[in-house]
Amino acid sequence: MLNTVSLDNLCAALTYAFGVEPPKFAAAPNEQLCTAIDEAFGAKKADRVFMYNPDAIGEWVYRKYPQLLKKTIAQTDIEVPFCTMMPSVTPVCFGTMYTGAVPAVHGIQKYEKPVITIDSIFDALLRAGKKPAIVASAKCSLGNIFLERPMDYYICSSMEEINATAAELIIRDEYDFLVVYNGNYDATMHKFGPESIEALAELRNNDETFALFSQLIRRHWKSHNTLVGFAMDHGCHEIDSNAGSHGLDMEEDLNIVHRYKLYPAE
Repeated sequence: MLNTVSLDNLCAALTYAFGVEPPKFAAAPNEQLCTAIDEAFGAKKADRVFMYNPDAIGEWVYRKYPQLLKKTIAQTDIEVPFCTMMPSVTPVCFGTMYTGAVPAVHGIQKYEKPVITIDSIFDALLRAGKKPAIVASAKCSLGNIFLERPMDYYICSSMEEINATAAELIIRDEYDFLVVYNGNYDATMHKFGPESIEALAELRNNDETFALFSQLIRRHWKSHNTLVGFAMDHGCHEIDSNAGSHGLDMEEDLNIVHRYKLYPAE
């Protein structure tokens, strides 16, 4: 059974956290996340949002291997199931995640990486005087589809550089909205399969990486109301030759589960 809440509900919930107007074409905000924001911050809003975007971790992987995500689960307390977009490929899904619009509206309807020109969360935050940044690799979707905005892009050559850069930026505490992409599980599962030893090792690496970021945020963003998210784009499934894939209209590819944590300022 497919999850009932669409991924296009996320974007407006993130702008709701900041108390700013959502992008022009965004769907209604996710009620579960908005309620949690109100309960955590009361009449105030977030002044920091950190989004960690691992690639291709489907809900079935999350449910089957919780021991490999135990640190992420321990450091978050809000579980939000989503049904992602079709075709369930990275640029399509991240396009929706950060515009709140369906693919036919944001313009990416297959695996391609043009710059999205419609209103996005980055544009909405810039209009509100916020400072967003993206940390990603040169070839990945997030490193390309939201370019050409007057914001900072940290385009890195490896996962190690991405993670080190993100850690440094958290410590510097200069950005209101920080998006960090990690494609290691996706790349590995395509080659060896979603449940291969190699892919599951990368799943654990995502867990360790997110836990490190969470710890740094707790230490260095104490003065901020902060929302932290572990938010993948789509799922995956096994195909012939023990490899992995995604992009189909099936539960394994469409059902995902995000994890969130809210930290009131101390």
